[in-house]
Amino acid sequence: MYSTGPWLSTASVTGDTTLLVRGPAMTRKTDLTVRTLAADDDANTGTVFVTTDDSPSALWQRYRTQVPAADPRSVGIVDATGSTGSDPAGTTSDEYATDGSDPRVATVGSPADLTGVGMAVSKLLEALVAQQELNRVRLGLLSLNTMVMYAEGERVVKFLHAMTRRINAIDGFGLVVVHTDGFDVRLDSQFGAFVDGTVEIRERDPGGIETRLRGLGEATDWTAVEFDDSDPHPDTPAPAGTNGDSGTYPVPESLHAAIAAAEDERPTLTLCNDDATDGDGNRLRSYFEARDISVRTATLNASAPRNVALLHRGEELVAATTIDALTDAIALESGDGFDWRQQPDVLKALHDDIHGARGVDKAFLIEVSRIVEMRSYRTGAGRVDAGFQALSNLWGDPRARRIYDRLVDRGVDVHVYGVPDVQTPADDRVTVHASEHEEIRDGWFVVHDGAGDDDGKAALVAEERDPGVYHGFWTRTPGRVDALGTYLREAYPAP
Repeated sequence: MYSTGPWLSTASVTGDTTLLVRGPAMTRKTDLTVRTLAADDDANTGTVFVTTDDSPSALWQRYRTQVPAADPRSVGIVDATGSTGSDPAGTTSDEYATDGSDPRVATVGSPADLTGVGMAVSKLLEALVAQQELNRVRLGLLSLNTMVMYAEGERVVKFLHAMTRRINAIDGFGLVVVHTDGFDVRLDSQFGAFVDGTVEIRERDPGGIETRLRGLGEATDWTAVEFDDSDPHPDTPAPAGTNGDSGTYPVPESLHAAIAAAEDERPTLTLCNDDATDGDGNRLRSYFEARDISVRTATLNASAPRNVALLHRGEELVAATTIDALTDAIALESGDGFDWRQQPDVLKALHDDIHGARGVDKAFLIEVSRIVEMRSYRTGAGRVDAGFQALSNLWGDPRARRIYDRLVDRGVDVHVYGVPDVQTPADDRVTVHASEHEEIRDGWFVVHDGAGDDDGKAALVAEERDPGVYHGFWTRTPGRVDALGTYLREAYPAP
């Protein structure tokens, strides 16, 4: 049995159990998950976390706040943040364990590398069970939303299925976090099909949260959850530090120019002297075009090379591999298992920090916006610049108002932009940049400066080119985020 502490509306669960922890953004789902796992930490129990947002050091700090005596040898963290300070993709680092005070960290290059994440989870679980000889092992996955931003939803569903099977195989206990704001209802339903139950979370008036359990043969009533926050706030990150070379990007002349520059940087995949079947060619085209990468074919007047895939930006070659190796690797990513073979260079090169969003709708932009907003909420400092096109899209939307009120409460300096089609509330605590400019009317953006920490920086920028159809990009490249923030501050100074 696994104890769940006082937070999940049930005192304990059996092995072979995976639960979704789902609810609106900023309702302390990650906090509840960490505390639940920490409450059952003992000498015979191991824990593996997968983090797509928090740095490993911040997550370990949060866990150890709850369990000061936690043994770092019994904890493993898969870092899938794709941050600039991460180790090379697919490596396992003992950096955090050199002095015996921190857990092992396996670093994966991007949240999109679900195969790499699965391999890292398997390796850490094996170490806990086989090497540490622990009888009980738990998995905390934080969170599926970020993975959906970087990989197709169907792949994330298969990934979750594979994770639940691993938990079952070791008689373990898993908690998987999902933020429901703006989330695809169809995906949410598919996720529910592969877990044993759901812990639902909602806000309660005037403050705090309530939880209830659905599944495991029972349905509980809503129960208030009380957190003891006498210790440092669990969402407070580790101190900002140097996180690698952030790069220097010129300040764009406009938001449209920033989007155009990002589009120009997207690579092209060229299939040279391709002998692949139509099915393989269509599979490659579908895979890469879903990542906003154009695919074309070329026939060279030479017998060699044949069946080679070239990833390039203009005339600059980024990576190359055989079409057969690329097709096989993509097929493996689409399966339920995680192969231990090395990824082709072309797939490794895709783990960059700028991602296109062409022809997307508002629902997609809301999902990405929530990721940026959640990063700023966890940081609890710095500045957020958010463009709503029209200010009524903020003042008239209770969910948006709630989120930005929460950001202000956490100490974030919030600046909002939009056409002044409604009156700004007199008591509002955000800085309003009302503008009739075309790029404000057509632009949707959320930019967070990370409060000086490169790992916390993120931005989404898009423009509405047709009614309800947006083109743009999102990025965590620190220099690019800095350039966007500088442009907004200079072009639209505070009133």
